[in-house]
Order: sequence, then C-alpha cells, then structure tokens
Amino acid sequence: MPLGPGQRVLAVADDLSGAAETAAALLSRTTRTRVLLDPRTDTPAPAGTTTVFDLDSRQLSAADAAARITTVLTGLAPATVVCKKVDSLLRGNLAAEIAALAATGRGVLLAPALPAERRTVRDGVPHTDGVPLHTGDAWRAETAAPPRSVAEALGVPVALLGLQAVRGPDHHLRTALREALATGLPVVADAETDADLDALLAATLDIDPRVVLAGSAGLALALGRTLGGGPPAPLPPPGPATRPLLVVVGTAEPVAAEQVRRLVTDGAALYALDHAPSHPGPALPPLRPGITVLTPRQDGPPDPAAARSIARHLARTAAALLDTAPGPADLVLTGGETARRVLDALGVRELRPRGQVHHGAVLAETPDGRTVVTRPGSYGGADSLRLIARALRAPAARTPTTPTAPPTPPSTPAPPAPKPGRTSQDHAKGPFMNATPAAAAGTAPTTAGNTGALPVIAVTMGDGAGIGPEVIVPALLDPGTLSRIRPVVVGDAERLRLAAELLGLADQVEIVTVEAPADAEFTPGRINVIDLGLLPADLPWGKLSAVAGDAAYQYVRVASELALSGAVQGICTAPLNKEALHAGGHLYPGHTELLAHLTGVEEVSMMLSTDTVKVIHVTTHIGLIDAVARIEPGLVERTVRRGHDALVRAGVEHPVIGVCGINPHAGENGLFGYGEEEEKIVPALEVLRADGIDARGPLPADTAFFLAGRGDYDLIVAMYHDQGHGPVKILGLEAGVNLTVGLPVIRTSVDHGTAFDIAGTGTADPGSMIEALRQAAALAPNPTG
Repeated sequence: MPLGPGQRVLAVADDLSGAAETAAALLSRTTRTRVLLDPRTDTPAPAGTTTVFDLDSRQLSAADAAARITTVLTGLAPATVVCKKVDSLLRGNLAAEIAALAATGRGVLLAPALPAERRTVRDGVPHTDGVPLHTGDAWRAETAAPPRSVAEALGVPVALLGLQAVRGPDHHLRTALREALATGLPVVADAETDADLDALLAATLDIDPRVVLAGSAGLALALGRTLGGGPPAPLPPPGPATRPLLVVVGTAEPVAAEQVRRLVTDGAALYALDHAPSHPGPALPPLRPGITVLTPRQDGPPDPAAARSIARHLARTAAALLDTAPGPADLVLTGGETARRVLDALGVRELRPRGQVHHGAVLAETPDGRTVVTRPGSYGGADSLRLIARALRAPAARTPTTPTAPPTPPSTPAPPAPKPGRTSQDHAKGPFMNATPAAAAGTAPTTAGNTGALPVIAVTMGDGAGIGPEVIVPALLDPGTLSRIRPVVVGDAERLRLAAELLGLADQVEIVTVEAPADAEFTPGRINVIDLGLLPADLPWGKLSAVAGDAAYQYVRVASELALSGAVQGICTAPLNKEALHAGGHLYPGHTELLAHLTGVEEVSMMLSTDTVKVIHVTTHIGLIDAVARIEPGLVERTVRRGHDALVRAGVEHPVIGVCGINPHAGENGLFGYGEEEEKIVPALEVLRADGIDARGPLPADTAFFLAGRGDYDLIVAMYHDQGHGPVKILGLEAGVNLTVGLPVIRTSVDHGTAFDIAGTGTADPGSMIEALRQAAALAPNPTG
C-alpha cells in the first residue's frame, strides 16, 4: 500500500549501523533514503526521500536516550509513519526509548524478530537460533544479564500478540491488534518469519498508520515491502584496485577474527592496535593503495566497559591513516559504535544508502563522494569482509611476480598458529571463494578466472509447478547478481511473469525472450529468457505434472547444449521433481545423473556447500543396501580426487578432507559391520595419501560433521545420500548449494526441492538460489573470443 497524500516515513535508530540497515530496508527504485547523524537537523530533501536519524544513543543514559527520541518526534506531522529501529537482541536503552515513544500517544507495536538472522520471538520470549536469549551467549559482550522476555526488557506491563493471532485470518489479526492497542500498553508481537512481520505491518497500517512501528531491520524490511516500490537499483560498480580501502573492524564477535584473517590472506595489510587509547602508540606506515584492515588486538575476552574508548581509539587512528592516503579513500566500518566514531572524526554528517552487499552490509555514499559500507558487528559469515571488498574493489591485474607482504607495524600480531598439516594461509581460505593473494596492491580476491567479461550462466527453470520460478525472479533482481554474472534463463517466459505477479514485482521486472545468450542485454530489472514455451497457461501450482516434468528435462537439455558449445560458461539449476521427471518419460534419478548423460560423462559426484560445511557423496540416489554394495576403493578414490580438485580450483591450495566410514563409529575396529571400512575405504586413502592428498579417516560420521563445522576439515566425504544430506540440511539448508563435480561445465543448484506445498504462494526464500548463482560466478571460467 503506497503512502497517501501528505504522508512520509521517518525512522530512528540508536546506532549508525542500525540506521543504515533501516535506510537500506526502506530503499527502492522509486524511494530514496538518507541517514542523518544529527537529530537536531532535518535538512531539506527531495520529494520521495525517507529520512533515518542515527540518535547515537546506545551508550547514553536512559534519560538522555529518551530525550533524543522526544527531540526528533516533537512537532511531527500526524500523517508521518514512524519506524523505530531496535536491537533484535534487546540491547541498548530499549525501555526508556519505548516509554518515550508511548508518551506520544500514538501507540506502539514492538516486533523485534529478525528472521534473516534466525532471531525470533515466541510467547514474548526472544530466541536466537531457537535458543531463548537468556540461556544463550548472545549478550556475552554486555555488562548486564539478558532479559528473560521482551516485557522484562521493557520493565512495564505489555499486551502480547501471540503467533496464533499473527497467523490467523486477517480479520482475526486485526481484531486482536485493535484490542491490544486499546489497552494503551506497548503491544509486543510474536514473529518467526518475514510473512509474520508482513501480516503485522499490513494490519497495523490499516488500523492506524499513526502507531509507532518499533522493531528490528526485519520490521523495516516488512515496511519497505508493504509500502511497495520494488527492489533497489543495482549497486554501483567496484572502484579501481589502486584506490585505498580502509576496513575498520570494531567488534568483539568471534567470527570477526576469521573475517579479518581471510581478508589478510587475500593480500590486505593488517594493523592491530593495542588497547591503549590514551597512548598514541607507534607510528603506522602511510595508508597505501589497496586494502588495509584496522582492528583492536584481541588478547582475551572482550571488556564491555572499554568498548567506547576502544571505538574512539580506532576512530582517531583511522582518521590519521586516511590523512596519509595518496588519494581519496573508502571505508568499511563494522560495529555501530565504531562506525559512528569514525564518521564523527571525519566530519561526515549524512549518508546516502545505495543498497546492501549482503544482509546488513549497507553500501552508502557521503556528500563528498566517499563510499562507506557499514555493518553490525554480529552480522555476516566468515566471508563477509571478502564479499564487501569484492563489491567495492575491482580485481587487480595479475602480475608474474611473487606477491609482496604488506608492511607490518610494530603493533601487528603474529598470524595464528595453523592446524597440523596445513598452513595458516590454507586455513584462511573458504572453499568456492577464489582466495589467491593479490599483488602488492592488496586488493580483494578475483572471481575465478574473471579478468574480463562476466561469465554467462544458463539458469534452468526446473519444475514449473514448483517454486523454481518464484526463486529465480527475485534472485535475478538481487543487486549482487548482475555484478557477478550475466544470467539467461532457459524456461518458460509466461511462467516467470506469473511468478513476478505473485511476488508483487510485475511492475519492476521486464521479462524478455531471446533466441540465444548472444542476443541478451543485461540491465537492471531485465530478465532474459530462452523461451521454450512448453507449459500450458493453466498449469496448477504445487501439483505433480508429467508436462512440467518433461519441460524440466528440456530446459536442462538446452542448457547443456549451450554449455558444451561455449555459449554459456556455467549452469545453475532450479529444482525439478523426480516423480514428474519420470512421468514425463525421462528416467534419471535426478539432475546429477541427467547432466552426466547429457554431457557424455560416465561418473560425476554431488557436492553440497554451505558456509558451515562442504560434503561430497560417494553414492547418492540409490537404496542404502545398494549403496554399500556399490562402494569400492576405486569409487572412493575417484570421489575424493574430484572433491580435492574442485577445492583447489576454488582457491584452497591444500585441502584437508575427512572421509566418513560406513558403519557406526567407522566400524569401531571391527566391532560393527563386517570390515567394510578396511575393505572399501582404507585402500583408497592409502593411494590418495601417497599422491599427497590430505585425506583422513575413516571417520565416525556422527563426529566428522561437528569437526568440519569447527573448521578442522575443508570437505567431508559421505558414503551415501542421507549420511551427507542430513547434517548439511540441518546446518545450512536456507543458503545451501548443490554442485555437480566432474562435469565439463560448472553446474550449481539450490539445495532444496520443488516445495509443492508452498508453490504459488509467493513465500519461497530465494536465498539458496542467490548463493548458487554466486558460487557459479566464483567457479565459472571467463568467456572466450
């Protein structure tokens, strides 16, 4: 529902990264946003601009934080929609700020759930990854104990809107919400999914748009979706490799150390500051072209009391370094407090968001032309800083010389000790991210082989009755997709148009049919389709169909022909339904075997990839008894070699590979089974090790995945389908990717099925498709000619 005449949106946040995240959530093709760093100033802005204030109140007293809320809202036009960004973990001056909002008489809806980060609210109790907030360690860097409920965090009675009401029929939700608001108490709403937040937003704006919408970035995203306007335009292209980029890491989150280590492995210079804010410390070398990381030295557990002084120390040092830069420099700032202090030191009072590199990593521009990425300290996986650097910096030209090490100031710590059998450089590299150290300029990693034009990727539509069309459309509109690949869908154009209508994107996307990839044009909002026209207009969603099964086969067939001819450099597949495939007359167990047949390859392997664990399968779509019978030393050896070669090609020079056993406890020295491990696996491992491949095992499968998740192994070799698929789907289904290893062409796929139960509802998550496209870009070669 677009805003009515005279309406506008004003948002406030208690720190800079939250303000930027909120602004990005409200950004669209038709709506601009800006972040102001001074709550006393509201400079004129063009029509259609949403203003987000960073109140910088996280570290203030409760009274001062409430006063800043009051300052911003005083004299506000009644038609203004107010959105208050709160911390999804309920940190900061939440109670005082909600009380100040309630004092306006507008009413307050508080929905702090953040589904994108697996932070939910059930029965008024916040959860992280399914664990109640007060029983986990998410508050480890705070001085106070975590609250047991949202009501306890507020310290006042609340009206609770439970999941049953949120997910009930629209009229029931509106009735429950009206009754809750009528109490005059803050209304705390349960939510676990984006759909829950969308329902809450629609109901609240329908009942009374004056109600203050208080919540995490998840609620801001729901507001952006509810107001319409479509997705934002693509991010600007990366800047030159020679322009300095300063990455300031001001967070004590455990993942930060790995994020920094991976960036340094790629050639970035590292300056680690001692915790001596009152002492100037040793002089640092001038900021050089390329990437430099500035972070506090971590000698022990974080000291919450020192957080603000450390942030100021980082800010002063960052400003001093930027003064030494040979030219204009850009910034990456993690942690809201650190980000604010750095921009204060530079005199920056306004940011103009352009989009997000990944969830929470907001790319913005300053009025003087500097690019700044801000990101909450707790967001992002191990490759977060790599992805940000790749979005900001074009790859440096390769040189035949050996990369030189960055200058090391006196305060730079020694690299962490490597694990046995591998170097620290190997440990820092993540599979399927090209991690070749850059030349002396210290630039971000390059996409594998991509020194020229982006690779063309054929995206097959999968089973048209499933969710394939619904995940393809948003994935190809994602700001990062066109910065990595040139996608061409092989499928049915009309089905994609129907999916766009279901998603509310019909006005923001142009679906264009082309005869061949060479005819495609790659511009924001355009989806190129090689239209086979095989599906009837009335094909029902979510129903098994032989017609859809045959069409899914034809899409893959055409994509394979394009790949073998060199017209595309990779294939990314949406899910097909095996029963429908068979009903359509194509008797293949799945995509893996179908692609092997179409490309003339006798044997391939299925590999599943998530941020947590990578696994390759010795056998896949056969019964368990048949799988055990098929396993033999030659097959195990070839599978391990395929996995090893894929990792090396992706930038892991010396992969450590864990090989599972077949029986419980890997046979327990003959106690379980009939010696299958000694007969079928050990001989293969002996040959592999003799060839220098670090393959370890046989390992008990029930511990192998735990060790891989901890980082001991780059790849796990599973002996049969469920041994590998079960753990992977628990550890990373939403962003999992399926790769076929051993084909003459790169092939990636989502790691989920056709989901007939939700097909046609517009609720499918495109995250796995976006990740599959990203990994296709990381592995695909350059186009030639």
